[in-house]
Amino acid sequence: MREFDVYFSFYDEQWGNFDDVSYKVMAETPFEAREKAWELCDQDSDTLFRSNIKQYAVTWTPNLLDAGDYFYAQAASVKQSMGHIDNVQIPNARISNPEQERSLKAENSFNFGSLYAIDYMAKDLYADKGMIPPSVFEELHYTEKLCEHLGWGEKADALWERMDKAKKWDRGAIYAIRDLFKDGYTWLCGETTVFREHFGRNGIYPVHSNLDERDYSYILRWQRARKVDSLERLPALTKTDVIEHSAGHMDFYGQVLLLDFDRVSDRYRTPVNMLWTTTDTRENGTFLAENLITDVRMSCSREDFHGVLRPELAAAFNFDALKSMAAQREQGEKPSLLTQLQDAKNRAAQEANVPKTAPKRDNGMEV
Repeated sequence: MREFDVYFSFYDEQWGNFDDVSYKVMAETPFEAREKAWELCDQDSDTLFRSNIKQYAVTWTPNLLDAGDYFYAQAASVKQSMGHIDNVQIPNARISNPEQERSLKAENSFNFGSLYAIDYMAKDLYADKGMIPPSVFEELHYTEKLCEHLGWGEKADALWERMDKAKKWDRGAIYAIRDLFKDGYTWLCGETTVFREHFGRNGIYPVHSNLDERDYSYILRWQRARKVDSLERLPALTKTDVIEHSAGHMDFYGQVLLLDFDRVSDRYRTPVNMLWTTTDTRENGTFLAENLITDVRMSCSREDFHGVLRPELAAAFNFDALKSMAAQREQGEKPSLLTQLQDAKNRAAQEANVPKTAPKRDNGMEV
């Protein structure tokens, strides 16, 4: 028995980003450690606040007297770094700082170079002694189990042959095996063969807790939540902020519309600011309306709106900024988007000779 560190990535429902955690497991092999680690994950009370849970790496301290164990452990350590980037840093960059994704991918390219440097060194020293490529040491173990699942037939033979070539250091076969466990499918006998259903915690390759969950669905959810939260913190709008009588006679197409909460279902009533535009008029007199911040659509009628937002107020809303969810603080002394919008509304109020809206405190919320 020896100690292994098993790494899990997950979507943190409390904070709206991706994170990871590791558990120490006593086991005979890294494969056994993968299975045992799920029990520790289940016992962790914080699991209640996690979703999209994925087991992405297993590392251990190598036996320096065992060359194979040393090279396999070194490769596993590099793959853990790569997994952290792929499953935590890159998804987080897509949420808050998309420009960072390019540098993270460049860092992973360096890691790939390190991984294959380990391969070449191991090949030169120990290939003739039966060592298999460290970069796919774990994948080859699970490939054999996938072959057994396929049973007899051309596909099973093709996968066995590819696995055998990879064990003999065929670079193309190594790439194919690596991509199989990255993508969940491979090309066998002229068609795509999908194995992703076996990549669950109770399957052949116990990595995912829920195969129906995907990173992008959580990224999209958080982006929309941040947009809506930002919108709720903007100066409150009321029916006095629309053009008088516009609900009854103005053309709604392409205009910024203020929703009447009393006329719509609960899902459209929060937060307090829901700005919409109409994209299509239907034969029965209803509209297809689209939320200008979240892109949510609904079918509605003219009576569902207070009317068209006054032009000076509509011009104050930087919809592009809200849509891109500018979650980073403004540089230098530049006022925040919230402050700019409040000032714009106060200026509009002055021009209309109506009382100013009380300035809101900028609490540091990243808009």
